[in-house]
Amino acid sequence: MNATLNALRYIAPKLAQFLFVVLATYTVVFLLVTFLPGDPLLAAIASKSGGDTVVDPETLERMREQYGLAGTPWEQYWHRLGMLAQGDLGISIATGQPVATMIARALPNSVEIAAIALVIAIIIAVVFTFLAFLAPTRWLRNLLLQIPPFGVAIPAFLTGLLLISFFSFTLGWLPSSGSRQPGSAILPAITLALPVGAILFQVFSAAVLEAQASQHVFTAVAKGVPPRRIFTAHLLRNALLPTITVLGLTIGYLAAGTAVVETVFSRDGIGRMTVNAVLARDVNVIQGIVLMVAAVYATVNLIVDLAYGVIDPRTRRSGRSAARGTQPETSQKEASA
Repeated sequence: MNATLNALRYIAPKLAQFLFVVLATYTVVFLLVTFLPGDPLLAAIASKSGGDTVVDPETLERMREQYGLAGTPWEQYWHRLGMLAQGDLGISIATGQPVATMIARALPNSVEIAAIALVIAIIIAVVFTFLAFLAPTRWLRNLLLQIPPFGVAIPAFLTGLLLISFFSFTLGWLPSSGSRQPGSAILPAITLALPVGAILFQVFSAAVLEAQASQHVFTAVAKGVPPRRIFTAHLLRNALLPTITVLGLTIGYLAAGTAVVETVFSRDGIGRMTVNAVLARDVNVIQGIVLMVAAVYATVNLIVDLAYGVIDPRTRRSGRSAARGTQPETSQKEASA
């Protein structure tokens, strides 16, 4: 019973934070799309028809009702929030299709390249850190530590164009565009993975180098433990906590990066759909995509927060102590000592 209550005390604030992030995102997006200059419905109709269509007032009012744009901003806010609570993201002004259906159709392509990119980024971070840890000389270690940050310095669109030029046009190994051919996700995933891998590498390598200076690692070296064993058993776990924190934050970067990558590779997905919705000023699609990304971001960070308690039990004790307004047991012992 006590274990259940302690688990609820640990999880309840994080669930409240999750709901706050989604509600705050909805409010901010609603204010932005509502108070932008101009009528979003007229702008979408003009973008769709080229500005030659004349709509009578009755038809225009009926369309406002259909797309959830009728009434005062206050009425629209609560009407859309009620629809969102029921899982209804509205109807696209540009295509006339349900936004939820459009997102469900485009999401697998974006998830595919984001998942592959994340795996490649983690491999880059771990392999380069491991090689730097084993480097016999200081200059070689510094050289290895300077290579991954280049992934952040080079723009994603330039990386994508270089990869297309070499692997598609010169070697002919991989398709340059589209999402249905075999291997079409590899080049977009590599393009997306390089900056994410550089960010993960900087955090992971810094945590490993910091843990390398600790007493238990010094003792393991003095006992003659092989370097590979020291890295996997003593350094990897200590470096996991800050790396997982950044891993949760990179989800937002991956979502934003797909817009560039999917445009460069002419690939269907959430990113390309976002660009098209912005060009057509389709406010319902824009709001639906932003809310979906915010929900994914909040969910991943909720999982990361819950993983803290598994990786480092001290965070569970500190969370319970904060809820009771007392200091953790370890802090009390340190204070008494």
